[in-house]
Amino acid sequence: MFAFSRTYADPDLWGHIRFGQDLWQTGKIIREDIYSYVTEGQLWINHEWLAEAIFYFVFAAGGVIGLVFFKICFSLLIVGTLYWELRRQVPVALRAAILTVAFSLSLIPYLSSVRPQLFTFFIFLLILILIRKADQGTLRWLWLVPLLLAFGVNLHGGVLASAGIFLLWVVVRLSWDVFRERNLAAILTRSNLVLIGTALAGIAAILLNPYGMQLPLFLLRTATVARPEIAEWQPVYSMNLSGKIYGLVLVIGLAGLIFSRKQRSVVLVILFACTAILPMIAGRHLPLFGLACAVLVGDHIADAWDRGMPALHLATTHAEPLSRFSTLCLIMAVALVGTSLPNFQCIRVELIPVKVLALLKQSNAAGNMAVHFDWGEYVLWHLSPQIKVSIDGRRETVYSDRIYRENLRFTSGLGDWDAILKGHPTDLALVSKAYPVFNLMKLTPGWTLAYEDPMSGLFVRQGSPSEGKLRATKPDASDNDARFCFP
Repeated sequence: MFAFSRTYADPDLWGHIRFGQDLWQTGKIIREDIYSYVTEGQLWINHEWLAEAIFYFVFAAGGVIGLVFFKICFSLLIVGTLYWELRRQVPVALRAAILTVAFSLSLIPYLSSVRPQLFTFFIFLLILILIRKADQGTLRWLWLVPLLLAFGVNLHGGVLASAGIFLLWVVVRLSWDVFRERNLAAILTRSNLVLIGTALAGIAAILLNPYGMQLPLFLLRTATVARPEIAEWQPVYSMNLSGKIYGLVLVIGLAGLIFSRKQRSVVLVILFACTAILPMIAGRHLPLFGLACAVLVGDHIADAWDRGMPALHLATTHAEPLSRFSTLCLIMAVALVGTSLPNFQCIRVELIPVKVLALLKQSNAAGNMAVHFDWGEYVLWHLSPQIKVSIDGRRETVYSDRIYRENLRFTSGLGDWDAILKGHPTDLALVSKAYPVFNLMKLTPGWTLAYEDPMSGLFVRQGSPSEGKLRATKPDASDNDARFCFP
């Protein structure tokens, strides 16, 4: 609870709340873009609509405290489910708890904000548990997989990971049976027919979304898109925190497989190897590997641990010291929980142009605004529909690659950096002073610097209706603070 209570605002949080609000107020999923002036009227494939509806419902009912409480409870649900599964595999409760904490380290960095990935992690974990049960011969629970995928496809694009691990398991399991029996007829056994049936039902369940076949095809197309400008889409590096956590989880998993005395399931070992590769492709897959390692090889880790350090059976004479130790641990836990309570009051916001947005809202300015990628949904939450943006965190769900690249060039000041200004009816430009575009805008004819602070600059096209409104508005003279609380 202490680890999950510290919450930071992801740049997409404002958008999640705004899109969820519009969904609740209109009673329908918005399919045509109404937020950007460069893609207005184009199809918007919102693969997170159900998660955004949930987030706005929580926010409307409980505000910031509600969002933080929801995130903590859901994170603890994931950890609790992980412990429950490890407790079935690990005979000693304390060791199961220690392993739960170790594997949870892969989750903590990615659960520091309120994001739809919460649901992906939980669904992925449940499907892993169902796979393990089926590998041990309990097949009846597999029919839950299509239900989980039907929810997952409407919650977050990460459903591809859940569907992928399940379909991979089915293919590997069938292939292994054929290889072992040296006969294709092995596919037609009763258990394998159940696997094939649930796989087909799972594929059909993915189509249960507002966009039909368009959504899974879109997700498959965008899953391989390179995102060099986004840190969590880069491979884990050994020197950063994620790299160290990845190394720890990998060593624990490999040690379990190497030193375990139990028979190893070839199918589960292959799944473990495939999930171990994922963080090398993108760091955001690290939590998936942590969960997979715990579920797929947890029993081998426990056996290797017991082999190297046999569990001690405490005699009754040690009951009193153990009770004192437990009491001390309980006191420390209560103290940590108490320390986390102030975190409920604030979702921390960093490097957001709060003063500029206040000026725009106060002046009642309206129009189309070229904006820094990370600030797009912040602008939408506070100023839509009076102001439409050139870009926001929805990326390829609505913006073509050409439009996205135009916005990147605008920020970086490279090539035809002003294509957004010339090719689209742009009235305002909100730029970060950390990028070359600020100085370039100061040198661009036809544009006036209406406001600047240490973080950002607001430019207005000369002769636009907003120019007079901004000139007539006196900005807040208090000190600019780069760190605030959501919203």
